[in-house]
Parts: sequence; C-alpha cells; structure tokens
Amino acid sequence: MGHEFYKKWEKIDHTIALALCSIASLSIVAMMFHIVAGIYSRHFLGQPLGGVTEIVSAYDMVAVSFLSLAYVTHQKAHIAVDLFTQKLSQYVRQVIELGATLFVTILSAWITYETAVAAIHSYSINEVWESGDSFLTVWPSRFFLPFGIGAMTFSYALESLKRFDELINSSSLTEKL
Repeated sequence: MGHEFYKKWEKIDHTIALALCSIASLSIVAMMFHIVAGIYSRHFLGQPLGGVTEIVSAYDMVAVSFLSLAYVTHQKAHIAVDLFTQKLSQYVRQVIELGATLFVTILSAWITYETAVAAIHSYSINEVWESGDSFLTVWPSRFFLPFGIGAMTFSYALESLKRFDELINSSSLTEKL
C-alpha cells in the first residue's frame, strides 16, 4: 500500500487520539477540582461535599485511564522489552513484532466489543450509583471504555497493516534469515 494511504489514515488516527487525550486531560483537571472542592468543603465548611468520591471514581478516573490509550498507542509509548529479541535478525524481529501487534489488535477489538455490549446494557437499564441521599447516573462513563479501547484498536490495526506491508516489501526472506 502506498505512502499516501498510510499518511491519510495516520492523520485520522492522530486526530482521534488527540481528541480523546484532550478529554482525558480535561478529566485530570476536573478530578483535581472535584477533590479540592471536597477537601475544602469538609475542612472549611464543616460538611462533606456529596458525591465527590463517586464522580471521581465513575467519570474522572475512567476517562483518564481509557481515553488516553489511543494517544499512547499512536505515539508508540507503551512499554516494550526487547531483551529476548535484540540478538535476532531484523526479519525475525519484524515477524515477531507483527505477530504481537496483530495479537493486541485482535484482543483489543474483542475487549472493545465486550465493553460496548456492557455500556449499551448499562444505558438500557439507566445504571446509577447510590451517592449519599441521591443517585448518580453512571452509564455515560461506561462508554469511555469502548471509545478509548476502540481508538487504540484502530491505532494497532493501522500499525499492523504498516508492519505487514514493511515485511512484504522488505528484501527476500533468505537474505533476512
């Protein structure tokens, strides 16, 4: 596949990853404000601010954890260890990396599907958490998982295509072994 093909899809991948990471970043700020407001209310007003723990747990932490996955994947910033593969030929390393990338793509696609099913179920029953004397609607936060993991899956699928293309277009198999 041509360079223009990858350039176009990488731009889409980058845009999605950046948008979701921006939301995750805003969630860090929201979490900070929620926690500070809860501490201020408890210590200076003498009364705890209701629902802070639930909001931070249901929305802020979930957004920070899952919406940033695509950006980390796009930047190739996941932890990688090459202790066992560093002495192998470049071709064998490429095959192993392609296999690993395909495995993660398939696994994350399955996780995306399962979390989407769970999010739709949560929406259908209007899932809420009891928070003090009221209820907090939590079903919207259930969609953070399939959005974040789905965007990561898209990044890995694109990376798998690129690695496969590089493997096919590299020198002959006998030269690489």
